[in-house]
Amino acid sequence: MLLLTFIVYLPSLGNGFTDWDDRFYVVNPLVVRPHVRDVLITPVIGNYHPLTILSLALNYRISGYQPASYHWLNLILHLANTALVFGFVWMLSRRRFWTATATSLFFGIHPMHVESVAWIAERKDVLYTLFYLLGLIGYLRYLERRRWAWFAVCLAAFILSLASKPAAVVFPLTLLALDWFFQRADRARLVLEKLPFLALSIAAGLLTLKAQRAGGAIAPVGTWNLFEKLLLASYGSVMYVLKLFVPVGLSAIYPYPAKGAGLGPEFYGALAGMLVGFPALLFVCRRLRPVLFGWAFFFINILLVLQFFTVGQAVMADRYTYVPYIGLLLGLTWWLDERPRPGQAGIPARLVIGAVLVVLLPLSLYQTWMRCGVWKNAETLWTDTIRKFPRRIAVAHNNLGLAFADQGRLEEAILQYREAVQVDDRSAEARNNLGLALAAQGKLDEAITHYREAIRLRNNYVKAHYNLGIALAAQGRLDEAIAHYREAIRLLPDYREAHNNLGVAFAAQGKSDEAIAHYREAIRLLPDYSEAHYNLGNVLAAQGRLDEAIAHYREAIRLKEGFGAARNNLAVALDRAGRLDEAILELRRALELDPHNAEAERNLNSALQKSGNQEQE
Repeated sequence: MLLLTFIVYLPSLGNGFTDWDDRFYVVNPLVVRPHVRDVLITPVIGNYHPLTILSLALNYRISGYQPASYHWLNLILHLANTALVFGFVWMLSRRRFWTATATSLFFGIHPMHVESVAWIAERKDVLYTLFYLLGLIGYLRYLERRRWAWFAVCLAAFILSLASKPAAVVFPLTLLALDWFFQRADRARLVLEKLPFLALSIAAGLLTLKAQRAGGAIAPVGTWNLFEKLLLASYGSVMYVLKLFVPVGLSAIYPYPAKGAGLGPEFYGALAGMLVGFPALLFVCRRLRPVLFGWAFFFINILLVLQFFTVGQAVMADRYTYVPYIGLLLGLTWWLDERPRPGQAGIPARLVIGAVLVVLLPLSLYQTWMRCGVWKNAETLWTDTIRKFPRRIAVAHNNLGLAFADQGRLEEAILQYREAVQVDDRSAEARNNLGLALAAQGKLDEAITHYREAIRLRNNYVKAHYNLGIALAAQGRLDEAIAHYREAIRLLPDYREAHNNLGVAFAAQGKSDEAIAHYREAIRLLPDYSEAHYNLGNVLAAQGRLDEAIAHYREAIRLKEGFGAARNNLAVALDRAGRLDEAILELRRALELDPHNAEAERNLNSALQKSGNQEQE
């Protein structure tokens, strides 16, 4: 079981990062320089999960920005979860071997779970599930032995699960489902037991709603009316069940229908299926408590992502099934340990279920292996997504554009950004990225047009203000550039790059004191900011403050040894300060690092000639 899961996920271990949230989670000060207080109080892109951030910080300590250790830890956690699923079902079912084995096996290898394992940003899924399952096992021990130590284990695991991903807020409902499964009768005791869990869930839920709203992840009220939300929830429920048995056509994003185009017949069909099929299922299985528990487990754990609250940009997502499928698999595989009754007519249910699982096994193995390859990098991920839903998902085109831009394939990036704008003309991100790519090609007027449109769509778009400032400064429109740098800093006071570039603009206007103030602020925010040290050195040298300038040039070089311009200017400052021998040494070092540094070569020749003249004198 574990070996098979490990083998089928082997391709994921060679994967890289994607440009879908990975950069926000990994290239993050909380991960690079974790301080417990900051980690505990700071949400990351609309989510509050400090334990997940600390786990990523551990990976950063191990391998920096090399992705291997991140993927290894994701897979190790998934393997641990697979083993815990076996333990949970084994205890719950009173040691039904085939039920526990099949549930944990298909939990481990099912293609719908690849997203949670192969995507580094979904570390929160595999981590919260680890503690969620430990909490459930602790609760089962508590029910068996009636010892409060096991209750404390359950509560502690729940807290750690909440700290890994807020989806754990439904844990108290799962405990109530377990109470129902074991037919616990003391209702007052049941309620009192759940109060601490409920209080923690409410607190975590409020924190999450606040973080989601701040991050813009919750759609505005009125985006979908109540009946449409019911249709969306029905569609998601039905599709999750279908994809358990037929895991094909999987995608990173399953887009909403275009607003205004109406919901298609598949949504109404899903609602009809829920209204007819679900009650029928409950009736048929009314005496089969394990099957009813499995369905209850599924719905409890998927309830929050059925789009009654419109969160995110997709009508459903593979990762949302990571925990809920445990319930469906449990209800399905329970039959495997059932023995036919004497004289029972018809084909035993265990043979039918067994046949279904035998067919599903090779399909799952193949699809999981292939989906790991899809998650190899940003280009493979978004190419696959666009192939599944061509011209439907703006963020897929935008992110594929980012992948191309990172490779220097600007023309291809521009085509994808334009496609994103065509799909969603209100995508401020696509407008900003299109502006960046055009600016890189020197098409500043067109770039400025797109930056301005991005700002019109989202006035508080910090990066668009900053990028517009850069483009305007490149055209010599310094007053306009300064206004946009100032706006970027107003929106994000710790924006060190904006402080540095604002200093450059002030220096170009001859406002040295203002320039120095912003360079110093950029360095305060990031002491290792080599460009800011270099720029500050230039302004100080222009003021004749040579000792200070030399100190900052040396710091810029210490931080970036191959910083040729800084060595050249350091040599000039040393020469002006009467330290010609030191200047010559710096210029020789500059040429060792870059033999094609023409400026260093000219300065060295001039310095050597000056040195020779001094010797003759």
